[in-house]
Parts: sequence; C-alpha cells; structure tokens
Amino acid sequence: MKDDTALQAVWTPWTALQERPRLLLVDDEPANLQLLKRVLEPLYTLSFARHGMQALEMAKRLQPALIVLDVMMPGMTGHEVIVQLKADAATASIPVLFCTALGDEEDEARGLDLGAVDYVTKPISPAVLKARIRTHLALVQRQELERTRQAVIWRLGRAAEFKDNETGRHVIRMSKFCRLIAQALGAPPVFCDLIEAAAPMHDIGKIGIPDRILLKPGKLDEDEWAVMRTHPLIGAQILGKR
Repeated sequence: MKDDTALQAVWTPWTALQERPRLLLVDDEPANLQLLKRVLEPLYTLSFARHGMQALEMAKRLQPALIVLDVMMPGMTGHEVIVQLKADAATASIPVLFCTALGDEEDEARGLDLGAVDYVTKPISPAVLKARIRTHLALVQRQELERTRQAVIWRLGRAAEFKDNETGRHVIRMSKFCRLIAQALGAPPVFCDLIEAAAPMHDIGKIGIPDRILLKPGKLDEDEWAVMRTHPLIGAQILGKR
C-alpha cells in the first residue's frame, strides 16, 4: 500500500500537467458565478457549487486544484465550509481562496486564520484574481514536484538496500538519525531538511558492485576490496551533474 501511494505521488504531477487545472467555484449568487466563469473559463476547467454542502461533496469527489469560496452564503457560511474542508484528510490539502464582499481587515484575518491561502474582495479585479490563482497553483505544483523528487530519492535508496538485503526501515532510520545529528550540531533548518532528504542515497554506489563481492559471506581479498572501494565513486557518478 505504501509503495502504491508513493508511485501515485510520482504519477500525479505528470498527469496534472496534461490537462487544465480544475477550480471549484462556490457562491450562492448565479450572477457572481457567471462573472467568475467569464474571467476564469479561458484558463481553467471549472465546476460550480451554490451552497456549502454541495461544495463539500464536490471537493471530495472532484479533488479540484483550488477552491474559490464565498463567505456569506445561506445555510453554511464559507467559514464553516473551510473548517470542514480542513478537518477532512481527503480535502485538507486543497487550497482555498476566499472571494467575498467582506472587506474589513478583521474579516480577512479570520479567513486566513481558518486556513485560506488568500483573500480577494468583491467587486473583483479580473487581473488580480487571475494573478492570485496562478500564484497559488504554481505553489501547489512546486510542492507536488518536491514530493515527486523525494519519492524518487527514496526509491533509489531502497534499490541500493535491496542489493544486500537491508530493509527500507534502515533507510528511514538512518535519514532520521542524520537529521538529529545535524540539529544537535546546530545546523540551520534548511540544511537539516536537505541532509534528511539526501541521506537515503548514501549507499547508492552499491548498485555497481558485483553481487559476488557485495554478498560474499567470507572475508574479501585485496582485489575484491579494491572493487568495493569504488563504491563511493560509483555513487558520485550516479548522483553527479554530468
């Protein structure tokens, strides 16, 4: 199951690049939805919801790239909608942009505190709305690509471990220990993140060592040790920029 999840993480960003991002637009006023449609339809695939319960159902089913959400709606306000979105693991990561006539600083602060990525007031400026949406979709894509990169690193690390029957847990433990050591030495958070991400690749050079040497049950002779010592060089060649 974990492997399937990671493979999906690799595949999802690629498939996402093949079609226009889907936006879910939520507003109880048809005129507002028509305006949003005119502004955004040339750029995105659009879905529409007229009330909070419908928005929650569609968000879970469609998994839109971003939700444009009104605040003042009958039955369930936009604030109540975003609380439920963030409480559900299936929709918690979907970015929400409030688009509302509530323009006070307190209203904006509350919306952002509830988890919205942005806050746009009505009447909308088409240029501003499109720019805000474009910015947040770019951030989402960057995060997806980062998850893809990390998934590839983990798999290469696992490939090296399979050469000598180590388990994937070894890769995880070693990465966590590297981070803890870096933190104990006072390294900045960015470096700690990098060392944890890169550590699974520490034994990638084992891929190039023949099994007759790597898996030999007895001691290695001098010639075999000479081959084994090429392990770091092979790793550098695999990971190098050339």
